[in-house]
Amino acid sequence: MCGILGLVTSPLPPHPQLLLNCLAHRGPDDEGVYQDAQMFLGARRLSIIDLAAGHQPLSNEDGSLWVAQNGELYNYREVRAELEKYGHQFRTQCDTEVIVHAYEEWGVACPKHLRGIFAFAVWDRPRQRLFLARDRFGVKPLYYRALAPGFAFASEIRPLLPLGQPGPNASALRALFTVGFIPTPHTAFAGIFKLPAAHTLIYENDQIKLEPYWSLDFQPSSPIRLSEVVEGFGAHLQRAVTEQRMSEVPLGALLSGGLDSSSIAALLQTQMNEPLHTFNIAFETAQYDEARHAARVARHLGTTHHQIVFREADFERYPQVLAHLEEPQCSATALPIYLLYEACRQAGLTVILTGEGADELLGGYHWFQGDQRARPLLGLPRSWRSLLAATLPISPAGRAVLRGGERNPRLRYLQWHTVGDTAHLLSPDLAQAEDLFEQWLAAPQISPFRQFQQFEVHGRLVDFINFEVDRMSMAHSIEARVPFLDHELWEFVAAVPETWLTRAPPKTLLRHAMRSHLPATSLSRAKQGLAAPYAAWLRRPCLPEWAEDALSANALKDVGLFNAARVAYLRAEHQAGHFDHGRVLMGVLSTQVWYKQLERMRDKG
Repeated sequence: MCGILGLVTSPLPPHPQLLLNCLAHRGPDDEGVYQDAQMFLGARRLSIIDLAAGHQPLSNEDGSLWVAQNGELYNYREVRAELEKYGHQFRTQCDTEVIVHAYEEWGVACPKHLRGIFAFAVWDRPRQRLFLARDRFGVKPLYYRALAPGFAFASEIRPLLPLGQPGPNASALRALFTVGFIPTPHTAFAGIFKLPAAHTLIYENDQIKLEPYWSLDFQPSSPIRLSEVVEGFGAHLQRAVTEQRMSEVPLGALLSGGLDSSSIAALLQTQMNEPLHTFNIAFETAQYDEARHAARVARHLGTTHHQIVFREADFERYPQVLAHLEEPQCSATALPIYLLYEACRQAGLTVILTGEGADELLGGYHWFQGDQRARPLLGLPRSWRSLLAATLPISPAGRAVLRGGERNPRLRYLQWHTVGDTAHLLSPDLAQAEDLFEQWLAAPQISPFRQFQQFEVHGRLVDFINFEVDRMSMAHSIEARVPFLDHELWEFVAAVPETWLTRAPPKTLLRHAMRSHLPATSLSRAKQGLAAPYAAWLRRPCLPEWAEDALSANALKDVGLFNAARVAYLRAEHQAGHFDHGRVLMGVLSTQVWYKQLERMRDKG
């Protein structure tokens, strides 16, 4: 796992090495550069495979092609063997060298042959072509911006900022306060973009060309027995865990006590000759705490279990966490994730397997089930729907969906994720900015459940879940691997009859597949999910000085993104306990702190 950076421009800016230094936390073990008259290609390396000889950037036999990669290729041995049959010669055992020869053999189609988590760059010197690619689920990030003239890319945003002074992206911030994340390809910075997941980018002749190389095809399948589906699902998941165990450095797993992380830990422990190191975060607030469940699973599996505790005082570290995120959020879930990976690093581990992706894969989130229950009621008269919304024990988002009666799955999905009461909150520039979610389209021939899966894959999974995990793990030079995001596992599930995915309880396939590995209590548990008690923290009469300063009327007016009077009103309502404005207020606080951090970066750069 690494941080990579590239500049294609003439003349190159002075001291590009300083930009690469911004990524040192992503690759503390080694650094390397390739440079010619037009290209600077740099890599900071976190050594995991071929520790001695895997120095990056790497070239092909004659030095005409150069590659730098952030990620891991789980099938690199098979691809290497195939390429050797075609006559390609390798100098290292590093997976990154496979990429340069794959590009030689298959050109821009080479990502189709790779299985793993990756963001890589190939500099094709004879063609003066830069080729970029990002993995299918966007587990690893890649950002880019156009220069005048030229092009730049990096694993994080910070190295790109000194190449120009981008301001806030109003459309992106409006999207943030719509559903709580900024959708691809946008970032919070005007003019800086994310390479979409499962896409390639070619920069050649001062032109940028993006192309998808993979998409998930939801095809209706023939009826099949549950036992056959479970067997196939289990085999795919077992293979993914086996492949992702590949490492020459110490390895562990996160263990919340929920079904997803417990499944990964269980499958991983069966393959190890010594107790697996597992990590859990407990909470002072009982509503959020799953520690006893994690401890029970750890005892059942025989792992060496590590537990840390999230305390209210940990909110003091939020500005530090936000600096690693580089973009604001309407939550504080990144904070406990940051603390978890900090504990992993302190324990001497470099690779951690996690359970992210299972809820997207199997419809485990409450909005999948809530929407399934709401759909038959959407055709009722409005008065009936309003009555049901007022009387049924459902979430605020569920009430909004039921009252709205919206038949379009895209619009319902956005309703399920609405941040909260943002009326009169945003400045005119933000409130009138482009609605980025109008670009979201789903194939009408697939079911609402499959459309929700599609929106997850192309939105929240990449731009919130994977984004957080990458930033918080790499802040501590930890590589996070996600077996549930194996693309062949997803292709298998995409062809499974939907009835096996929508039946109760949620994630039936995983529960059946893990019967011989986990205790019955783990298999029957409802999803809880990792959260941070920021709503309760925001009800304190006085927040830490940095937070009070950020939410002050003067600071709000100075930044100019929010209506200061509306923020004060929402805060008073929240503190009184009349309404829960936690997500909205966290978004305001996060954006205010982010903006001030941006100003400081501008002053330095």
